[in-house]
Amino acid sequence: MKAKILVLVGAVAVVVAACSSDDGSTEATSTTIAETTTTVAETTTTTVAETTTTVAETTTTTEAGIATSPVVPGENADVDAIVAAYLVVFDSTTTYDEKQPYVTDLSGLESTVEAYETAGESVGGIALQADEVGIDGENAKVIYSFLFAGNPAYTDLDGEAVRTEAGWQVTREFFCDIMASARVGCP
Repeated sequence: MKAKILVLVGAVAVVVAACSSDDGSTEATSTTIAETTTTVAETTTTTVAETTTTVAETTTTTEAGIATSPVVPGENADVDAIVAAYLVVFDSTTTYDEKQPYVTDLSGLESTVEAYETAGESVGGIALQADEVGIDGENAKVIYSFLFAGNPAYTDLDGEAVRTEAGWQVTREFFCDIMASARVGCP
């Protein structure tokens, strides 16, 4: 027990020595540690912007001054007839007899149609797709794409069609221009 008292007295002496000043006086030192708690609140703000999409109808005016609009199947019977004429006349897989009702004068161009079919076979098929049509009386302007194997190769090209007693047709001149582009030409 004496040993415990001596250890306790020694500890007190160390504490008193640590708290004494240079002049031999003792002063009590007290240290307070304040516990600080910080709370962070998580805030989530979601802003949703209102979006309005407006689709404007595109109108193109061709060199001849006829305004064209995008083709909407079933919206206009004349436009549908022009689209059908382009599909048949400029499809490399249709025959001379199938093309004849859609061209103003196809006479004597049997070999041209055959050569066009052969040219089409070498590229997976040739066709013209009417993308926009504008009608002014008996004349129509067509904005079309030249397709190879169903893929557009040339786009935004100017074409034409005319209304005859037989309906909407492609002129012989325009047909031959396209055949020349396909490197088969007309005699």
